[in-house]
Amino acid sequence: MKVAFKQGFTLIELLVVVTIIGLLSSVIMVALGNARLKARDARRLSDMQQIKSGMDVYFSLGSGYSDAASWNTAQTNGSILACSGTDVLRVPQDPLHIGNPGFVYTYTPGGNSSSGCGGTVYSTYKVQFQTEGPTSLGPPTTYYLSPAGITTTPPF
Repeated sequence: MKVAFKQGFTLIELLVVVTIIGLLSSVIMVALGNARLKARDARRLSDMQQIKSGMDVYFSLGSGYSDAASWNTAQTNGSILACSGTDVLRVPQDPLHIGNPGFVYTYTPGGNSSSGCGGTVYSTYKVQFQTEGPTSLGPPTTYYLSPAGITTTPPF
């Protein structure tokens, strides 16, 4: 007489496999979260370099920096900041700007005002931004871009 054995997996074997898959997926999700955070911070630093270059061009064309209304319109609409009809800078938005009020590039003109670029221009500016993790600038905190560079203290 032959005894027939059923082929298949036992409950214990299935539980072990599910546990291993769960552990692997949680490790991968943590690694992806850190990679995304670093990528967003890298984009922020790249955006600041782009803004600095664009604002230097704006200054050379108009002998001053943009007013807040022009900046805010360009940022909100994703349009280009122009000086007397010359396109200067597509104003970027923070990678987390949607639904996160703490993650916005906040532009503030300062110093003396004068005429230029078909409107009012200013002698200085600052762009406030926030990092999520440690970067080449330092720990996660609020930073300020100005014509002098990036600092942790407001330039004005």
